[in-house]
Amino acid sequence: MPRPFDAYDMTPRPFSRPISVIPRTGPKRSYEIAWQDEHGHSRFDTVLAPTDPILESTIANVARGAVILTDTGNVPVEDLNPGDMIQTVEFGPLPVRWIGSYVVLPGSSDPQRAVTRLVRFSSDAFGLAKPSADLLLSESAHLLLKDAKCQPLYGLDQAYAPARAFEDGAYVFSITPAAPVTVFNLAFDRHATIVANGIEIESFHPGPLVEFMGDNQMRVASMRLFPHIASLQQFGERSTQRLTVYETSQLRQAG
Repeated sequence: MPRPFDAYDMTPRPFSRPISVIPRTGPKRSYEIAWQDEHGHSRFDTVLAPTDPILESTIANVARGAVILTDTGNVPVEDLNPGDMIQTVEFGPLPVRWIGSYVVLPGSSDPQRAVTRLVRFSSDAFGLAKPSADLLLSESAHLLLKDAKCQPLYGLDQAYAPARAFEDGAYVFSITPAAPVTVFNLAFDRHATIVANGIEIESFHPGPLVEFMGDNQMRVASMRLFPHIASLQQFGERSTQRLTVYETSQLRQAG
């Protein structure tokens, strides 16, 4: 069973080169990235990028302490390395190509440390071992929703639903962490669904970042954060479409 997120040593991993800084005035956030280079070697770096809600919401997904299903069993997300084989719902085991993370620092007036709410899914919220232990996701995380009502309402067999759409005040609820907590996201050669604490969640996809690539600062930030690719278009299309909070609520309320 994973330990609570605040029970871990927050000492960062060693990095292979000096910190990269994306030029821009104003507050910046420190992102940790790990990726496979063209020779299959693992590389690590810290990138100082502008404090930007688009970047932050795209990279944030699952909090430290969650266990991810791999081809050899469950592994804490913070112990994963580029090249590890992650079990995906659609494609079986896939090597993770990129891991991004940053530390949420609540309780400060500093814009970089603005309070960020996470969504806690209590163990067994969706049935036995769903999740297997309490799971912390970012508000921008999406769960794979398989519901027969998806087809008549939206013409989809399944969809990704925002984590915050499942809040019920009892088993699923938003929290403001009292201590620093690291949030992670994983990227593959294709968009996929991974399993965290028994819950199926969306892997990284640039989504809104692509729409802002005309902004030079956003383009520079994206290329520094994703050194293993030449453009965000290499992530391809989403394997499954997303629903909004409203659409998810309508689906769950439909008889």
